[in-house]
This record gives sequence, C-alpha cells and structure tokens, in this order.
Amino acid sequence: MLVEQINNKTQEIPLTIPVLGVTIGEDRWLIPMNDISEILLVPKITPVFLTHLWFLGIINVRGNIYGLCDLAYYLDKKPTRINVKTRIFLTASRPGTGYAILAESVLGIRDLMEFTRQPDHEDKRSVIADVYNDRQNRLWRMLNLPTLVQLKSFLQASS
Repeated sequence: MLVEQINNKTQEIPLTIPVLGVTIGEDRWLIPMNDISEILLVPKITPVFLTHLWFLGIINVRGNIYGLCDLAYYLDKKPTRINVKTRIFLTASRPGTGYAILAESVLGIRDLMEFTRQPDHEDKRSVIADVYNDRQNRLWRMLNLPTLVQLKSFLQASS
C-alpha cells in the first residue's frame, strides 16, 4: 500500500487503484484515479486578473466553475504550451471547491503494479507522494492531490 501523510493523518492508497499517467512539463506523473473526476479538452479559459501566472483563470464545466492551474509553472518550471494533446483533469472534490489541473498530455490509465517504487527518492516536494520507475526505467512521480489543494501557496492564487 502507498501511504500518504496529510495533515498529520496517514492515508493509505491500495496498489489496486488505477492511476492516470500524464506529462506535466517534462516530467511523467501518476495520479490516483479516485482523485480525478473528469479528463477534458481545454475549454475556454476566462482570465482572472491580479493572480499568479500559474493560475490560468477559471473554466466553466456544465455550469460548475473551476480554477485552472498550470502545475508545471506552479512547480517552478516553464509554462505549459497548450496544443491538441493538452488536457485538463478535474479533481474529485466537494461542491464549490473545484480545481482543474493542466496536463501537457495524457499517457493513459496504468496499473500501479507495473511500477517499482523508489524507497529513497530525492524529490522532497510536498506534492510528491512517491517516486516510481516503469519497466523501461523511466521516472514517474505520484502526485499528491489532497496535499496540493491544501497548500496555502496553491490556495492563494492572487499575486
């Protein structure tokens, strides 16, 4: 089981939960499917002034408003260029707290059993639950969405 530390509470993620593989920036990421409610093409983005550059604006999905984050830019990388492969994923959240994350591309749904966990990974960013290698020895980071959407720096999009 994958164990996450969230607000001093331990949350276990069973290895049987499928994960979504995406690229964010130049990195490969895994996101537990139970943290995602939908994957969409990039809709019309309404800019919000006086916000950080990583906060792209708001989107309307069937009458529900979501704040759209360029996670690559938020993590101190360069901004994501939106193209035909770019997708957004909506976080599974409570009503009124919707977040959308920009992904450069979607690599498909994976089984976590296909990966080997790196027990002593050096990437200590709080949004990384764990680090894995696939069968081709490529590095994948597990995104800790529950922690991301609780970070003060993430929640305060105003500049």
